[in-house]
Amino acid sequence: MEWFEKWSPRTGGCVAEGVRLAILNAVLLAGGGVVVFLLFEAVELLRRSGIPIPLPVWLVMVLLVIPYYVLMFQYGKAFGALNPSRKPVAGFAVGLLGQLPSVLLLLLSINVQLYRYISPPVWRALFTIISMIVIVAPIMVGLGSLDKDDKKNINM
Repeated sequence: MEWFEKWSPRTGGCVAEGVRLAILNAVLLAGGGVVVFLLFEAVELLRRSGIPIPLPVWLVMVLLVIPYYVLMFQYGKAFGALNPSRKPVAGFAVGLLGQLPSVLLLLLSINVQLYRYISPPVWRALFTIISMIVIVAPIMVGLGSLDKDDKKNINM
């Protein structure tokens, strides 16, 4: 988990940590996006050859998206520990700033009309996954920043 410590928040500033999260998000989107796109296109190629298999959206969700949400929550939790104000808006602001690469990717794919160049089922799956990430990831960062890990011992 050393790579997370390298990218984890170091200050309590919203802008600095939002930019750090945006860079991390851009790296994760680039790597994960290429893998997901190639996987979906390989499945689409198999479908065209006559093999009736569904798109592995569940596989992408379980192996990439859910761990991504956990990472966003942990990032928010690390930010919340450093932020002295503990205001709820601060964590959500970091999450929104951090999702700028996702929003730009979504807008770029719409403006370039990416749906004309790839098959409609692949486009729908990619658009839905990216849209869901744009909506849910800032919420996960915000909720992580509000998490109070007091670890009180309960005597039973």
